[in-house]
Amino acid sequence: MSRESEDFSAILARLDRLESAEAARAALYRYASAADSRDWSLLGSAFTEDAVMELPGQTVTGRDAIVDALRDMLPAPFLTKHLMVNPQVDVTAPGRAVVTATVYYLHEGSGYEATGWGEYRDEVEVVDGTGRISRMEFTPNQHLPGSVGTMADRLARLETAEAARAATWRYATAVDTVDFEMLADAFTEDGALTTRKGSRRGRDVVVDYYRTALADPVARKHFLVNQEVQVLEPGLATVNSYFIYTYAGDDTSILGWGNYVDTVRVVDGVGRIAEKRISIDVHADAREGWAGEITP
Repeated sequence: MSRESEDFSAILARLDRLESAEAARAALYRYASAADSRDWSLLGSAFTEDAVMELPGQTVTGRDAIVDALRDMLPAPFLTKHLMVNPQVDVTAPGRAVVTATVYYLHEGSGYEATGWGEYRDEVEVVDGTGRISRMEFTPNQHLPGSVGTMADRLARLETAEAARAATWRYATAVDTVDFEMLADAFTEDGALTTRKGSRRGRDVVVDYYRTALADPVARKHFLVNQEVQVLEPGLATVNSYFIYTYAGDDTSILGWGNYVDTVRVVDGVGRIAEKRISIDVHADAREGWAGEITP
């Protein structure tokens, strides 16, 4: 064989190895893309007809069985993303390669969220430039349930709790400063107020009630304490508060306390009271003492 023929054969061998490596990597990427898009036909094309998939505690044999198994694992409502990282290809023979890669995956949907990572080891056959996985082995390294979707839900609930508390503080400030514009902003348009004097509904009706209730020229201060927030769902919460109040004027020295129960709706980060219930436990003239002044 001439020197030129030897060089040409070496070049062909090197070319074949590179083409096999590219086709093997492409098979892995095709698998990931098909799984995330739920393209079951494309997924099938990533495997040989007699392919074997090894998962922890489970072995699936045959292209159709593998597609069916993955279809069950990845239902349509799920949002998934499989990110193939650091794929290393070892061409073991002409048209055959082993691909090892780290996969970082995210799953979210149907009340289940997770992220994790692991290792793929894929044996790939390359025919006419197309790689197909003949054996896939997946070894998980870390699986973190709830690390994406639940985190977002936890954040939304905490933001709801903060906005709900802020709505109750805004109400107290408005009452103490007799700021009816701020008071109106503290309630939803259909907000309701219930006191021992009855119930009223509608923001304008509630504000009109306070225009009368706050008519006396006294200095007021409301202290909200022991606030317990129950987030019913993102954007909706109840706030149970103890409150202490003082009224001070020329002929007034009132000390009292009671309980607020507020239902708060949060829209665009702003909480507004949809329903407020006020109960008074004590309302007494501090100059005379409060011990016997229990208000039903």
